[in-house]
Amino acid sequence: MTTLKVPTLGGTQFWADRRYKGGWRVQENVVSGHCRLLDSANRRHLFGTFESCTSQLAAQEVEQTPADVVVLLHGLGRDRKSLNKLSLALQKDGHCTIQLDYPSTRRSLDAHVSQVLEVLENLEGARRVSFVTHSLGGIVARGVLSSPDWPKHLTPGRVVMIAPPNQGAALARRIKEGMPLLFSAVVGPSGVQIAEGVPYPEPRVPVMVIAGAPRQGGGLNPLLDGEDDGVVMVAETKLGSMEEHLAVNEIHTTIMNHPDAEAATLRFLDSCLSKRNA
Repeated sequence: MTTLKVPTLGGTQFWADRRYKGGWRVQENVVSGHCRLLDSANRRHLFGTFESCTSQLAAQEVEQTPADVVVLLHGLGRDRKSLNKLSLALQKDGHCTIQLDYPSTRRSLDAHVSQVLEVLENLEGARRVSFVTHSLGGIVARGVLSSPDWPKHLTPGRVVMIAPPNQGAALARRIKEGMPLLFSAVVGPSGVQIAEGVPYPEPRVPVMVIAGAPRQGGGLNPLLDGEDDGVVMVAETKLGSMEEHLAVNEIHTTIMNHPDAEAATLRFLDSCLSKRNA
């Protein structure tokens, strides 16, 4: 067990968040199985067993998680830092945000869902959870919300899905068909699953979907038919049960930072708070 404070990158692809408390996280390495405790600045305070890390986390004197939280889930091949700008905007608007890292290219969708559910189950103080997601994160959120293991002490709030492949991804299917081994090696089990379709039902909570359409009326990617953000087609983002759908002039990689996407996210989540406080 190591207790030397060491700066880290916060966890990218090989680390899965298993506990969260006041910005501190217990992460598990998906290769070695070892765990580490990171503070809110991503400095490692402990490296060892899951039990030792959770014990040390429990001893930290940090603010308790408020009743209402917004969980942010990043996309395939990304990490929690990709949602920093949007998270900061939400915080300035009065929301408590929880940015989680999950090894998107190393595990299956069900494994990601189980990981997020474990964090939520052990989230002390929280009573209501909303989600803001990018790309694959939206599919993970669908799995979390439809799971029979959803924590009984939590009420699901609203969901904002940014550029989600809700109907699967035609681009992924085409690349998989042409280069199956390379595709699988790069995107991992989750990417392969998305190429085949989405295994989870539509959420039974209010959902807003934001899609990218840099060339409105036409496509950006020559491999795709119709409007797209370079990776996901606008038509693939839609849900039959969604309350709102918005297309913004931005590509897939940076759509979460577009001013219109940010403003729409805040408005959709704030409308929920307004109704509750009325």
